[in-house]
Amino acid sequence: MTAFADLLSIQRACNTLNLDTALSRALVNTARPTIWLRHGDPMDDATLASGVSKVGGEPDLPPEIAWPTRSALADPEGTANSLRKTLANRAGADDMAPCLEFVIEHLAYETPMAFLAQVNLSVMAREPGFDPSLPDRGMLWAFNDPFADWYGTQSPSGGISLVWSDAGGFERRTTPQVVREAWQKGVSDYGSRMSEPWEADVKAEPLTPVSGWSISPRLSRHAYIDLRDERFEMKEGGGDQLGGWEEPIQQRMHGEVELISTGKAGSEQAYAESVLSAGERWRHVLTINAETYLWRLMPTWGDGAMFMFVDEEELEARRFDKAVGTSQFT
Repeated sequence: MTAFADLLSIQRACNTLNLDTALSRALVNTARPTIWLRHGDPMDDATLASGVSKVGGEPDLPPEIAWPTRSALADPEGTANSLRKTLANRAGADDMAPCLEFVIEHLAYETPMAFLAQVNLSVMAREPGFDPSLPDRGMLWAFNDPFADWYGTQSPSGGISLVWSDAGGFERRTTPQVVREAWQKGVSDYGSRMSEPWEADVKAEPLTPVSGWSISPRLSRHAYIDLRDERFEMKEGGGDQLGGWEEPIQQRMHGEVELISTGKAGSEQAYAESVLSAGERWRHVLTINAETYLWRLMPTWGDGAMFMFVDEEELEARRFDKAVGTSQFT
């Protein structure tokens, strides 16, 4: 993670690497405040106070906020046939078959998503690294389609959902039965049925803010440089990020996000300059690292992360339902 404590540390790194003056100035001038979210140890979700920032567990939602759902797939029958064909050629197909049929059973129906994290923006806004493009009040919740690894996201959102509200009056919601059954049947672990029910071990990891500054991946890519000389200490297993510039694991992802939002994910044009240019309007809102308690529902993330973006105009209007997500891995 390229984490800078302040703007001066960015300038010092540029000086150490003898960067061109214009590039150094651009890196400093385009830097954005950001908050890295340090993880606490997993603990029983029931022991955490309502409204705290956390990864995993169950969400604290206002009564008027409905649990987010994934829409029915456009071609459930075609997707089912493709999944059965793919499974038939894999080792252990017989063991995976019951889980696959459970996934297929839900392709044609609106299905609850899995809760990933919640971030209390009212608390985060007190931090010097808070991104001013984000609301300075309320709560932000992130959800993900737990079935997506089986059939691809097939969604303009990339399989994620961001919800924001400043309504207050939180109540802890119980994870919907379908999501709990998905866990029990091994949807998150290639059909390996779990020995315990979801309710037996509902844990969460509390999040603590660490303020800093982030640099544009566009400029650092063109400079072929590594500015990690000035990184500051983060707890192992951290790396979640609120606002600021995203920290790509591989390449820039704005072009991919643009294509996902228009239903063209996987297109060979993903990194064409015109797509990358259009993608610049997407603002990074939240990154959720895979190396957390979320392995319960998303083990295939492995050593990767989910990056969530909102178009600048939609962000200004606080329409987080227009968010798009994509993942990268090492």
